[in-house]
Formats: sequence, structure tokens, C-alpha cells
Amino acid sequence: MTVENILAYCEVAKRRGMRQMGITEHDRYLDDIDLAAFQEAREKYRDVELRLGIEVDFVPGKEEQMDLFATALPYDYVIGSIHRVGGEEVDRVEHQEVYEKWETYELYEAYFKNVREAALSGRFEVLGHPDLIKIFRHFPDRDITPMLEETADAVAESGIVVDVNAAGLRKPIGEVYPSRRLLEMFHRRGVPIILSSDAHAPDQVALGYDKSLKLVCDVGYREVVTFKDRERSTLAL
Repeated sequence: MTVENILAYCEVAKRRGMRQMGITEHDRYLDDIDLAAFQEAREKYRDVELRLGIEVDFVPGKEEQMDLFATALPYDYVIGSIHRVGGEEVDRVEHQEVYEKWETYELYEAYFKNVREAALSGRFEVLGHPDLIKIFRHFPDRDITPMLEETADAVAESGIVVDVNAAGLRKPIGEVYPSRRLLEMFHRRGVPIILSSDAHAPDQVALGYDKSLKLVCDVGYREVVTFKDRERSTLAL
């Protein structure tokens, strides 16, 4: 993380009409977060409001480690995401062994159990890409509607904000996280949302937002959540 790198993201964000942008690092790269560089970039670039966040990988049994990640710096928000089931990653294109080891329905059950636990843990402001498990288009033969409904109930109970994440458009699944079906379940329960592009390069900033915005508006959302100092406010769409 350098001032120049952050400003490159800011320039794209400005061109694409963004008023605010979160700079979010994965927990495993905590040591790469340069708070001074972030603060300098925020002072230099006033056309886009910058927020600082971290994405923490929710791993049952690693609560102490997760808490250390989530409190290491003065973040504006903390995202909790599920990338592993049974200790194995579900979103690495070069390591898809987990899909061979598990029966698909049981894998989905284990994944969404972790999603519910993450939401209800109270550790996070945001629940990241809540149906990442669909990334490689492995779908159970059985109906997962009850599983999704149970997950939507837990998310609503928790009060967490759901990440509507356009990165799925750049993956084999070719659609936003979460699916329209799951997003509708969240909306019916009054679950608030943020929008993200999950950009790993400047040219990915706001990429896919045309589809994300259409999706959330079609479902019925009229505002998104924003954070500062881990406090929540809203912006109209």
C-alpha cells in the first residue's frame, strides 16, 4: 500500500462517478497496510472520500486471531468473509480439491453454517460476498431454499450489513454475490447492503456496478450503507 497506488484507485473512482471508496486489505496482508500512506492519500485526494477497512477470514476456533486482526488499526469498517470449509479454501482456481472431497449439498450446508456463525458473532460490520461457494458453478442437486432462508434469518437477526459484490461477474459464476434469490430474502427481512467491486487493480474499481445497481434497485433497495469510524450511515442510490 503506497500513496501512489491509492491515488491510482482514486482517479478511476472519480472518473466512474464514485463519491466514496473503501480501501480494504485482506487480513493475511495486515503488515502491508501503511496507515501513514492511507492518511496522506486521504488528505491529498478530496474528490473521493476514502475509508479504511480490513477483510477478516472467519474461521471457527480462531476467534482470538480474528479479534487481533479486527482491532489492529483504526478501521472504518471490518468485513467478515467465508473462504474456507473444513480448513480448505473454496475460491482458489488452482485448488478446487474441496469440491471433490465433499458431497455438494453437504459442502453448501457447511459453508452457510459458517456464514451464519460469522454474522451472529458480532465481530463484523459487513458480511462479505455471502454466497461465494457458487464461484465455480458447483450446485447441489437438492433444493437449498431452506438453507438460504435460515441464513437470511440469521443475517437479519445479527444486524450485519451485506456486501453486494460485483467480483462474481469476473469469476466463472458470472453473477453478483449474492444471487438475486438470496438478495430478495435479505431485502424482505430489512437487511441493509453496501456495494463493492472487490477491486484488486485500479481498472476494476466500480467494475460491474451497472449490473449491481440494477439488481439492488430491481429488488427494492433505495439506499446503501456507508461507514466511518465503525459507525453506520446511509447514502441514497
